[in-house]
Amino acid sequence: MAEPSAAPPAPTDAEREDALDRMLTWLALAEDARLAPLLVRVLPYAITSFASTSTSVRKLAMEILSHINKRVKHRPEISLPMLDLWKIYTESASTSIVRNFCIVYIEMAFERLPSEEKGNIAPDLLINISKVPAQHQGIILRLVSK
Repeated sequence: MAEPSAAPPAPTDAEREDALDRMLTWLALAEDARLAPLLVRVLPYAITSFASTSTSVRKLAMEILSHINKRVKHRPEISLPMLDLWKIYTESASTSIVRNFCIVYIEMAFERLPSEEKGNIAPDLLINISKVPAQHQGIILRLVSK
């Protein structure tokens, strides 16, 4: 019997760059009506790519975020992957730049949620809030109080 394998190895910078380039193409070709399901995969991957030390990877990730911002800014009906972003934010391995980008998109995602879903998620945001960086505590508290 085979032993359970460990987590797959992290992609190399070249693999991550190729993946980001494909994702940017997908975003450019996607119609607005099909954007939300695509963002579930693309947004978390792009944000976690900022943990890379490669400038080309970070540049591509920034291009993706810029494209997303332009597409969703005035379209509040396009949902963002709130829970995936929160998971990345709360992971201990997340770097400060990853957390900073996460909080921006968490704020945007939370504001787009239906009221009932906001009420369901709010308690999760408050758990261990004292361990969250001080500059993010205010953002989280403001979101929860809405």
